[in-house]
Amino acid sequence: MEQRPNILLITTDQHSAEALGHLGCNDVKTPGMDRLAARGISFANSYSANPVCCPARASWFTGRHTPENGVVANGANMVPSMPDLGQWLNKNGYNAYYSGKWHIPGRDVAQSFHHICPDPRNTAETGDIASTRSTIGFLQNYKEKDPFFLSVGLLNPHDICSFVLTHTMHDGKMPFPEIDDLPPLPPNFETDMAEPERVRSSRNQKMADRGEESGMEKWEEKLYRYYIWTYYRYIEKVDGQIGLIIDALENSAFKDNTVVILTSDHGDGHLRHKMVFKSFLYDEAARVPFIMSWPGHIEEQVIDREHLVSGVDIFPTVCDYAGISPPPMMRGYSLRAIAEGKNPAWRDFMVAHATGGGKMLRTNTHKLITYEGDPVIQLFDMEADPWETRNLAESSDSRALTSEMQTSLTAFESEFELAEV
Repeated sequence: MEQRPNILLITTDQHSAEALGHLGCNDVKTPGMDRLAARGISFANSYSANPVCCPARASWFTGRHTPENGVVANGANMVPSMPDLGQWLNKNGYNAYYSGKWHIPGRDVAQSFHHICPDPRNTAETGDIASTRSTIGFLQNYKEKDPFFLSVGLLNPHDICSFVLTHTMHDGKMPFPEIDDLPPLPPNFETDMAEPERVRSSRNQKMADRGEESGMEKWEEKLYRYYIWTYYRYIEKVDGQIGLIIDALENSAFKDNTVVILTSDHGDGHLRHKMVFKSFLYDEAARVPFIMSWPGHIEEQVIDREHLVSGVDIFPTVCDYAGISPPPMMRGYSLRAIAEGKNPAWRDFMVAHATGGGKMLRTNTHKLITYEGDPVIQLFDMEADPWETRNLAESSDSRALTSEMQTSLTAFESEFELAEV
């Protein structure tokens, strides 16, 4: 019987897929993640199942969409009877460990995993260092006979959330005028199209004064650009921790028999569509990194732009490598065959949700966004308009495609076993 590999899952928080060196971003340096991608496959069309912390993470560890697992928003509890990945692996011949950020309400991480480092509680500045060091120590000292699954929950670039509150104190002016090498504003910074009210009001709330004399709406251009610059620096911080973890793995006894998976729970607006933070379905918040590496088994130096990937794919992928059957009703697909250079049948579309009744259906060419009770529907041609600036649903020429995608979304969700929340 072939020896089952160890599995290392590394997750970051609030990292947009756009912000990776190997995917073409010249404003951020990500040598750690780029090194992992060079030794494996990076999926360029990977999406969060629900782009905000708790729901995204619940989907990772249940393989089910948020209307099913119950974590439809931050603070909503997971369905108690639904098994999570740690419980499933511990019952099937693996030792499942966890370090760092968990953030899934209604499920105690210590009841599902062997817990080796506490949740950093939104303090990435010190918490990520502790999570990384615990991981390094684990890789140096693990002696058990059974293979391990280790999930490492890093927090940055989430610390960008402190930027807005901090810079209301500067009266909308750039506090460090000597910094000149700032990224430009994105081409979709100014949005002028029909949007669901939930999206528009979220932007207005974040841009409002917040009781201060200088809300984001009053920022000068250079301060907007400094926000983007700062966001990239937080990514570089977490990339440094990832580099240390990869170094430790490569210097350990497990370097030849460990599958590494890296992803993020959601992205950040970083001024695309003049948005910041998360919990909306434009690509900057919904599209996230997804890298897999196992030299000698997974193809190397591959950037996959063909297959649509979702956070719900983590559970079945891990089970595939572990040689065990996943629980029933998995919504995801195993990525193993694709990562190993095969051409399996794959999904025609993927679905994501957002707080407030948001739903997204993404095909290889188009994206549909709807919100329950809102008359505004959005349709984007993701090949011709990757910045999502032209809402084609406003055009009569796109009526048939819009209707077809809505029908597919309804049919997909009709199979859900909805959680009682």
